[in-house]
Amino acid sequence: MIYTIDNMVKSIALMLSGKWDTIPVYDSPTQQGVKFPCFFVFLMPSNLSDEVDDRAKRELNFDVVYVQARNAPNANAEIYSIADGLDTLLDYVQYTDGETTAPIHTHDRAYSIEDQELHYKFRMIARVSLPYTETPMQELEENDVEIKEK
Repeated sequence: MIYTIDNMVKSIALMLSGKWDTIPVYDSPTQQGVKFPCFFVFLMPSNLSDEVDDRAKRELNFDVVYVQARNAPNANAEIYSIADGLDTLLDYVQYTDGETTAPIHTHDRAYSIEDQELHYKFRMIARVSLPYTETPMQELEENDVEIKEK
């Protein structure tokens, strides 16, 4: 399975579209043509840390933002309903690379409401294989060992 950020964003968008088929999902900020209400999927600062051999731990942080029209009727009730739905939906992400599919669990899920927008943040952790090239020994250390005499 090939694990890429682009496939992860598409997998999250596919899950959102599957649950809320009338709400568009965008993967980048757009200035024109946005239809409200809508979702945006943003990758937040993430990290990659080395592990043993050719493995690494990749932590990706996401922010799914739900935006509705300004001063919409029942705006708070709608936001709470969406937050509830995201809690259930995003327990894991059904990741797909186009050929294979696997569930990847989410961590540290939390939401906040800022300026009438719902921010649903979570983290995903995956162990990945990196290209590995063996580093041959460059020089042999001399071992100057002597027997100590009494």
